[in-house]
Amino acid sequence: MDYKNDFVTRKRVEDDFVYFYVDWSPKYPVNRYIITKSVPARPGIFKLYYKDSVGKVRLFYMERVWYGGLRSEIRRASDPMEVSDRLRRAVLMKHSCYYSYTMIDSKLDAFDVLNAYSKQLLPKKAPPASSGRYEKIFIKD
Repeated sequence: MDYKNDFVTRKRVEDDFVYFYVDWSPKYPVNRYIITKSVPARPGIFKLYYKDSVGKVRLFYMERVWYGGLRSEIRRASDPMEVSDRLRRAVLMKHSCYYSYTMIDSKLDAFDVLNAYSKQLLPKKAPPASSGRYEKIFIKD
């Protein structure tokens, strides 16, 4: 796998607006050995999904990663024995779960991307703070 070109987020800035072009990995089944073998130890954002009782894959967790990299944080966040959040642990134990990720080499860009995705995908939750650098953030998958 060429980590230089696969699953990397790019951006374009115009005045006070930023456009992020996010290249997500496919959804892979959660398996600590596959994660260790295939996920890069680089900064980025990952999502965790579960398959509900009718077979629909649903997002239930997103996280920005800097220190430790995607590999170690996806392993930690998807292991029910490592997770302290009871609701997430219950989902991980009950359902088939999946993950996807994108690499982002700027800490501030990761704040902005997670903020924008949180507003879109988890509208009932308060979004994490953005970097404050841009008036408007646009995301394209």
